[in-house]
Amino acid sequence: MLSHTKFWVGLSVMTLMGCQATQTSNNPVVKKTAPCWLQNPVVEDQIGFIGTAAPYSATKNGSIVASRQRAAALLANFHGLPNLDKQIKSLSIEQKHLVLESGKKIYFSDPFITSDTLYTYVSTHPIKARQACEAVTCNFTLCEPKWLCNGDNSIIGASYYTAFSHQQLPMTAVNAQALAGYLTQARVNIQERYAESYSADQHRTHFSRQGEVNGSDYQLPLIMTNSCQYGSTLFANYRMREYQQEKVTRQSWREVHQYQGRSVVMGNFGEDGTIAPDNLISSAIKFAIRDALVELAKNKGITVSATSTLLNQGGRFYLSDTHFDVKQVVSGQLLDLQVQYKNGFPVVYVWLLEGHA
Repeated sequence: MLSHTKFWVGLSVMTLMGCQATQTSNNPVVKKTAPCWLQNPVVEDQIGFIGTAAPYSATKNGSIVASRQRAAALLANFHGLPNLDKQIKSLSIEQKHLVLESGKKIYFSDPFITSDTLYTYVSTHPIKARQACEAVTCNFTLCEPKWLCNGDNSIIGASYYTAFSHQQLPMTAVNAQALAGYLTQARVNIQERYAESYSADQHRTHFSRQGEVNGSDYQLPLIMTNSCQYGSTLFANYRMREYQQEKVTRQSWREVHQYQGRSVVMGNFGEDGTIAPDNLISSAIKFAIRDALVELAKNKGITVSATSTLLNQGGRFYLSDTHFDVKQVVSGQLLDLQVQYKNGFPVVYVWLLEGHA
């Protein structure tokens, strides 16, 4: 697929904050350890949520209470529970579980504190004694960890350093929610023009694209299952509810154009040296996904008008001018995400599976 993203004009751009285009350092890094739930909050027998806060607070235990409340808000949203802020505020710090009016219990971990962030984990199941795991580094070349390209209808949110460090993890959720709106349903209304001219000694081509790709407003809960660090950028894997997921066979999508009768397309951003206006990888991912959605829309239907002219001005001269008009509603499933660097700038590639009509 041709990469012509830099020709987009007049787009309705949604700002995704929090992820800068920084390359991972090649210097040796001392492996850090943290509770295993920090980068894997969902495991086979437990679904949990992480709340963050600044490590220091003007009020006694204020950071622990705030992180508990934020973690519990995610849990309540996912399970359809009422707001738990007041109950958590009245809970002593020594108490590690809260009994709801229904008799159901929710459990809190001990806080994990770094130099800039306090983390608390919450679940509806008792939390095992703290186990330490090494920090996970993203390796897009090797698809490590595997969820970076697992094709399980996950949404990957990315965030660079935020103004307050404890907001970096929540910002990945904001970005993932916006991308989920594009993948769930997107309205593609674009016009493309491709012009060629030939003469005895030269061949010129020109491509331009203008229009809009507008995503829907996705409101259903997403659950973070994993995360990994890529230099100063945090990547987090978010999953839709179980009934929305569709398992696909893991494979390399680079040579696949169809899967079970549906189109597989690639989108990219940055291949020609273009960088996102805000220099953020999260924005580059958004543009790459929009590029792929345009290709899905073109597969569904396109209106083509073309003209050609043959001139004779001291020699043969051929002109062709083709206009493509695309107006479609599409959806897609994120199969794979790759981040590479070219001349110091990030290049993002995504592969989407066409959604069901």
